[in-house]
Amino acid sequence: MTVHTIARSAVATLALAAVFTVAACAAPAPSADPQPAPDAAAPDAVEAPGDGEYAFGTDRDQIAASISAAFASKNGEARWDGDTLVLRIDGDATATIAGATECLVLQELLNEGDGSVIEYPNGTLACADVLP
Repeated sequence: MTVHTIARSAVATLALAAVFTVAACAAPAPSADPQPAPDAAAPDAVEAPGDGEYAFGTDRDQIAASISAAFASKNGEARWDGDTLVLRIDGDATATIAGATECLVLQELLNEGDGSVIEYPNGTLACADVLP
């Protein structure tokens, strides 16, 4: 394994852990009243882990909140602009490897077809331009 591969795996693992933590916190508390088991013959008896299309059944708002939490140490704030996730963080857009780590994380968490942009105080980088 190369250092790049190890670093990418580590970043993706940390990001997924953050997503899982926020998704678990967003789940409704279990009811104190026991609910009857769904009828196995009913077409809607199959339960999905969540109703969203992102990691762990999260939706767009939940994945943005998870990404914001994951980048809290950089004052991260994620929001959707159409089909593009914009991650605003502290830092320097002109740094040598600006956006590389952040774009790797977003690449692992977002769906195919979603765009991602890293917004710094002094400029914006499209992840499509940062990653090979």
